[in-house]
Amino acid sequence: MPDFPIIDTHLHIWDQNRLTYSAFAGSPLFNHPYQIEDYQRDCGDLQIEAMVFLECYADFWADGGQYIEEIKFVEESAKRDPRIRGIVPMAPLEWGAKVEPMLRQMQENHPTVKGIRRIVEFDKDPRALTLSDDFIAGVNLLGKFGWHFEINVNHTQMDIVREFVERVPEVPLILDHCGKPGIKEGALAQYRDDVAFLSKRKNLWIKLSDLPVEADLKTWTEADLRPYIAATLDTFGPARTIYAGDYPICLQATTLTRWVDVLDRAFADLGLSKAEIRAIYRDNANSFYRLGL
Repeated sequence: MPDFPIIDTHLHIWDQNRLTYSAFAGSPLFNHPYQIEDYQRDCGDLQIEAMVFLECYADFWADGGQYIEEIKFVEESAKRDPRIRGIVPMAPLEWGAKVEPMLRQMQENHPTVKGIRRIVEFDKDPRALTLSDDFIAGVNLLGKFGWHFEINVNHTQMDIVREFVERVPEVPLILDHCGKPGIKEGALAQYRDDVAFLSKRKNLWIKLSDLPVEADLKTWTEADLRPYIAATLDTFGPARTIYAGDYPICLQATTLTRWVDVLDRAFADLGLSKAEIRAIYRDNANSFYRLGL
């Protein structure tokens, strides 16, 4: 476990009494609230200096959604734990230029907003959405606000990401959960090829998180994950790799503390320096998310 406080760049909290999350309906693990106090408890002995909240796929529709309501919920939670230093909400970037007033409202009224995530993984046609002219325009518009965009896909959609990043040359991007590689499927060769290609885009960073969830949920081992950790660092390097916990999604396969223990051993075996380890666990996050720590 690191001997310094770390930054968790992927925290989910939600409350079905406040917002509607149809995606969690019927799930024994997720179909109930997760509050900041649950996260505090499950961090165990981890020293957390700051957290960044990521949107939780609250219900949305063609001409609206719970975008601002979710921000307000997180801001209320931050009053109970001010270590929540950043918020990455959802916004309908597929509206193209028409989304600008909403983004302006977020920036003017909610200063802890740092970027936007619009999940494309679960869309009925991820390719059509991600590569549409309006969506690309909406993502590129984030540069006007000094914000970044978070990419959430799985390994079967990486061909879309390859095309997408070529059309967003200036806005900072981060690939959540290493692009959800096909660990369970044994798709290591594909992952190595994907990250080698994507790492050439200097405005793209990668979030080292959730690998146990992409392996066999019950029987994964560190040996299953190690080649994917190594491939990430071989391509993006310690300077563009950022740690994240992805609570409580990670609970499908691991705990926050076990995930950090896995990474600690991997970093040591890969020969990372103390400065490189600190960069992955803290300093890169502070810079990328502009947390001012």
